Amino acid sequence: MLRLFAATILFLAIPGSTAQERGPAVGAGPEPAPTPISWEFNFKYVPPRRITVQLASSDQPETYWYMLYTVTNTSQTTQRFYPTFELVTEDLQVIPTDMGVSPLVFNAIKERHQITHKYLVHPTKAIGDLRRGDDYACESVAIWPAGDLTVNEFKIYIAGLSGEARVLRNPAFDPDQPETKQIMGDDGRRREVTVNPKYFTLRKTLQLSYTLPASERAREQVEPRLNDARWIMR
Repeated sequence: MLRLFAATILFLAIPGSTAQERGPAVGAGPEPAPTPISWEFNFKYVPPRRITVQLASSDQPETYWYMLYTVTNTSQTTQRFYPTFELVTEDLQVIPTDMGVSPLVFNAIKERHQITHKYLVHPTKAIGDLRRGDDYACESVAIWPAGDLTVNEFKIYIAGLSGEARVLRNPAFDPDQPETKQIMGDDGRRREVTVNPKYFTLRKTLQLSYTLPASERAREQVEPRLNDARWIMR
């Protein structure tokens, strides 16, 4: 499905190449509505690929995964675009995007795809009000450190593409325990965090499931294979 380092990228006509091709899967937990009941962005993406960049702070080149995407507001009004991308491995390691990633990595990605994605903007600049229509579509990228991916299966969760949400009562809520507690942050400041919520808010989220079909030694050379793409409540 992937053509690694190809000069031209197409939005492939495979399950998951847009966020509107598959409906929710049948499961025991809450599911999204079978048809949209709130605003929803059109989300097109290029499957994950690698890039290796030499950083001044490292003796060896660093490798990263990245996913190019284009998001379009097809609703009737301007909507806030605030996406979150999480890569979750089969051993439940959560790898957030763009944490500690050098700007040089984005620059290298932008240079590689300057022909096919000439309007590519940094992830921080993609956040904001998204006006309706193709003329205001936003091209950006999600980036993960490749060294953190040490297993053969992973999922990418993309939230912020739909206004659909559901509030559920927490079955583990303990009325005899406080709902929040104070913790010390890395900056030395105390923060209040929720540890015993009465309710959970689930949001419509795109789940992409991938496999790296290779041994650990060959994993760095293979292309990820998309197994499934579906909407879930998460």
